[in-house]
Amino acid sequence: MNGEKGQALPLAIMALTIGTLLVAPFLGHASSSIIGSRTYGQAIDYRNACDAGVEHGIWSLLYGGLGSLIPNPGDQIVYQLPETINGVTTTVTITSNATGGGGAGSITKTVIDSFDFDGTFCNMPDIIHVSGNIYAIAYQGPGSDGFLRTVEIGPDGNITNSAIDTLEFDTSDCNHPSIIHVSGNTYAIAYTGSGNDGWLKTMTIAANGDISNSVIDLLEFDPSNGYEPDIVFVSGIYYAIAYRGTGSDGFLVTVTIAANGDISNSVIDSYEFDPSNGYEPDIIHVSGIYFAIAYRGPGNDGWVATVTIASNGDIGSSVVDTLEFAPSYGANPYIINTTGNVYAIVYTGPNSDGFIATMTISTAGAISNSVISSYEFDPTNGQEPQIIHIAGNIYAIVYDGPQNDGHLVTLPIETDGTVTGTITDTYEYDTSNGYYPDIIIISDGILAIAYCIPSARGSLITIGIATSGAANAYRIVASAGDTSINAFVYTDNTTASIVAWQVH
Repeated sequence: MNGEKGQALPLAIMALTIGTLLVAPFLGHASSSIIGSRTYGQAIDYRNACDAGVEHGIWSLLYGGLGSLIPNPGDQIVYQLPETINGVTTTVTITSNATGGGGAGSITKTVIDSFDFDGTFCNMPDIIHVSGNIYAIAYQGPGSDGFLRTVEIGPDGNITNSAIDTLEFDTSDCNHPSIIHVSGNTYAIAYTGSGNDGWLKTMTIAANGDISNSVIDLLEFDPSNGYEPDIVFVSGIYYAIAYRGTGSDGFLVTVTIAANGDISNSVIDSYEFDPSNGYEPDIIHVSGIYFAIAYRGPGNDGWVATVTIASNGDIGSSVVDTLEFAPSYGANPYIINTTGNVYAIVYTGPNSDGFIATMTISTAGAISNSVISSYEFDPTNGQEPQIIHIAGNIYAIVYDGPQNDGHLVTLPIETDGTVTGTITDTYEYDTSNGYYPDIIIISDGILAIAYCIPSARGSLITIGIATSGAANAYRIVASAGDTSINAFVYTDNTTASIVAWQVH
């Protein structure tokens, strides 16, 4: 291959037929004097040699039988290309990153990228998509104040290594912020503020990540207690907030938020949906005027209740139906709709283990008399879990696991709500801390997780998860000179998909 300068790039272009190749353009950032220099020519040689190394690694996995030499997660092989490219030696390192044969739900066992969005203090982050590659994170920051910060995450999982903008939306106190998009560039955050009261504030976030310098409007929706609020859209300008209020009971209020961020001067309606206990409520829309609230209720057990909220914000005067889905213990529940009238709740169960339960909720708010399935996805520790759909019947659960580290598991939930009791794949993405994780889909096969190390920092990472029948996941690192390319690749018998590509 000596003397074949530039041949690696056409090969890289050919790789587009087997996956998504995302490479930042180098030429556009270089001046004419640099382009004509020996340094630039050497950089191109290194880049071409690295490209060729990745291509050789993919070919070896697909057709050279190399995958059989590294069958288990963590297995690794290192070799050099047999010939130099333009006099440059290329070293290729291939690591098996996911369980062979796992198909959809196989997790790459390497973080694609990471960024500390707050290097000083962070608790309870809540991440939301803004526009394009822009995301916003609301969290309790330094001084226990309320912070909102925007970041950039590319579809390949690459995170820009600096925040775009920051707003300290509460200079006194903030706990459990819940952020929601209102309209255009207007957003609202419900949270526990000064005096443990319930607060709601609005601000703007532009498509480029710029945040308004101050809040637009605010409302103290509960002047006594407003713990663990969760806000949801109802209809038009109406929103509902479920929270733990006076006496640690479960409360629900409705408010209006106009497209420009103006909030009603008082709540529209309020309702005590559980007069005994209403810890950590999570509210979701079911159908029409029906909503479901999962929470830790009487006896510290896991409960789900359905209520009605009309399009004008009026709340029904009684609960429609209830189910005790965790009769022993059920903290920090998180509910999603899986398919049709089937819902899944992940929660912290007895002995702080991680559990999932499924049930049905009809379009009229009727809940099944018992759970369909219940499964202990982590028998050691499973705190603050969240669940998200990946593809088909595969779901991912992120949580604060054993030793309070950051853990991610994938598992199947059938369309009838049956949880088969088998884990598809697991990954410990942070071996030190993983408190209060919040997960979001970035693109097909790429997830982002915002989490914190209490009293220390807030972290953001990206991870790859197979969304189709890919048989294996690999990380290929090709190095030449002072340049390296990291590629995250899924393979099946005949094709490969490049899900992330980083040049360093």
